[in-house]
Amino acid sequence: MRAGQNVKTLALVTLLFVSFFSVPSYAQDSQITPIEETTSCCIDTDLNLFLLDESSNGRLSPFENELSDEYSATVSAWQQGEIEVGSWEVIWGSEGIYPTQTWLFTIPYEVEGAVGVTINSTLDIRIGGSFYSGNAGPGGVEPFLNGAGELQISVDVSSGNVNDGDKVEVSLSVNSLLFSNPTADAGLTFSWGSDDSAAKVTGRMPLVDIKIKDASVTSGLVYFPIVVNSGFDGDMWSLSSGSFSLQGTPLTLSPIATPLESGVEVTFVWEMPDETQNGIYTTEFIISPQSGLDIVTSRSHEINVEDNNGGGGSYYPSSEPLRTSGSTVNVEVDAKFEGDIIQKKIEISFDSAMSQWMRWGMDNIGNTSLDSNSWWKNLNSYSDSVATSNRNNGKVDNDELLALTSHISGSSSDLKSFMQSGLSLDIESIIGINPVDLGTTSYEIDMGGTRSFAAEKITIIIDTSYSVISNERQLLIEDFIRNPTNNYWKEVNIDIEIETTMLAGLGPVSAENIDFNHRRWIFLESVQIKEEQMEEDSDFKIEFLPSGNMAFSPLISAMISVFALCVAIAMGLFLTRKRSSVPSLITVIALGGLSLVVYVLGMPMQIVLAIVASSVLLVFPISLVSPKSANDNRSTRKRGQRIECPACGTSNPVESNVRPLRLECSGCDVMLRIEE
Repeated sequence: MRAGQNVKTLALVTLLFVSFFSVPSYAQDSQITPIEETTSCCIDTDLNLFLLDESSNGRLSPFENELSDEYSATVSAWQQGEIEVGSWEVIWGSEGIYPTQTWLFTIPYEVEGAVGVTINSTLDIRIGGSFYSGNAGPGGVEPFLNGAGELQISVDVSSGNVNDGDKVEVSLSVNSLLFSNPTADAGLTFSWGSDDSAAKVTGRMPLVDIKIKDASVTSGLVYFPIVVNSGFDGDMWSLSSGSFSLQGTPLTLSPIATPLESGVEVTFVWEMPDETQNGIYTTEFIISPQSGLDIVTSRSHEINVEDNNGGGGSYYPSSEPLRTSGSTVNVEVDAKFEGDIIQKKIEISFDSAMSQWMRWGMDNIGNTSLDSNSWWKNLNSYSDSVATSNRNNGKVDNDELLALTSHISGSSSDLKSFMQSGLSLDIESIIGINPVDLGTTSYEIDMGGTRSFAAEKITIIIDTSYSVISNERQLLIEDFIRNPTNNYWKEVNIDIEIETTMLAGLGPVSAENIDFNHRRWIFLESVQIKEEQMEEDSDFKIEFLPSGNMAFSPLISAMISVFALCVAIAMGLFLTRKRSSVPSLITVIALGGLSLVVYVLGMPMQIVLAIVASSVLLVFPISLVSPKSANDNRSTRKRGQRIECPACGTSNPVESNVRPLRLECSGCDVMLRIEE
């Protein structure tokens, strides 16, 4: 009986084993339940808080991308008592427990005017209501600093709780300095705030919680939303570097970032290939606020390619997208200068986060639930002009596009508001004058290849003209990013060309921190500027100074120059009738060539005409000092040697240079003798 039961049990186990392997592997995978996990950082990972800004108003930041301007503070050899070098703080926005750990403070220094210095310094750390302190030097031994290096101070921090809104502050003080062989200018300088002087305090604090939400499928597109909760709100995304990979392959479409109450939601988009099958797909999200700190979150998603949640094939966020993901702005200007007026066609194009923000905003014209500080509330007056069926339908309709176009073309103040508050661009720096002074102007908004909610390029086209006052500097373009610190823009590209007619000249062109190509031809004058991948905080400016004098136009100046050079050549030939004309001709030709080069390279017309005038003036002294022509002397002697017979008065030619010479008079046959 027992043997029979064993046989049945063995048969059942065998049947189950065979049935397991008979199931297709893909079906096995599809039965895996996706796990939603939250990744937190950084209570078990070292975190750097960088020192930024002036010591009197310093702040701490976990973002290495904020390192920019360098600041410093110097303690001289003759200062007495305790001296505070600086204090840096940050309002912490994440709640949690920070562990017991030794925090390390590092700051670059340089000893000046002395061989070295022995320092007694103190670092104070405040976390909420808890205070911690430490001194430089191991075992209480005061360190000796020389040359340049880094001062390090360790502080023992006990575990505790940090709450939302608590202040985290570090303060560095110098209690005493003992310089070795100091001079009158001896001192110890501390620096921070830049890549080369990256002062920091290293510890462990709750920084961010990351959760990958369920993926959604809509008309061939898969959306992967990721919630990034942090007390630094959208900065945790915009000031960090990040990537998202599906099955080990990074996604290249621009993500959509929308604000949350305690952070930001970043949604990545995957356009499924036609051969995509149902199954489990693994994803990995990496965000790195600083080098050496990669916060990794992964999750598996069950994706059914037949799912369709509607929406016309595009994802549509419920709240206004962030503009702080760093877009690229391109400005193209095609200008025509006609002497007293400039005609310009300006194209401002951008994509990524700024394109998403603008598309979403136009589709929400008249939305009463907009945030109080949303710029799109300025268009509430146009809500009646937008059909109810077109609102929040996931795409930009004609009436919505017309509403924004009408708004920015209605008044210069509305245009400035949209450009400055909406796009963070200074339109006056792009156009060259205050929009109030523009003539007839037309505006057009090109939505690119799609009107749905996407990150594709949008182009704003401005076709305008305005009057120019002679002998007043005219701005062609200057740096136009209104607030580089808001992280709306990460890159600037400009492509500008201005041309003139044959009877109008640009005059002198001046530029600051930007290269340009200035050329002048007989029928036009042009300036070209093309710069790519410029930093968003780059300072540049280019101007020109039209004189209004027609003599400085390309055609008239060329005619004056040619005429003057012809006069110079004619004068040179006339003045050197009995002298060598080679020196004067060489001078005129050389100065004429120089004037041509200066003319074509677009240098000020005053220089061109001055060179031409000098060629005329130099002909006179050069002709006077030119050597007499040898051929002229011989021909003169040959033509002028005749002798008159004293007997009959007949003039007899002398055809020989031999002296003394005897010849017979052709009139009276008297023999004449020439001694000299």
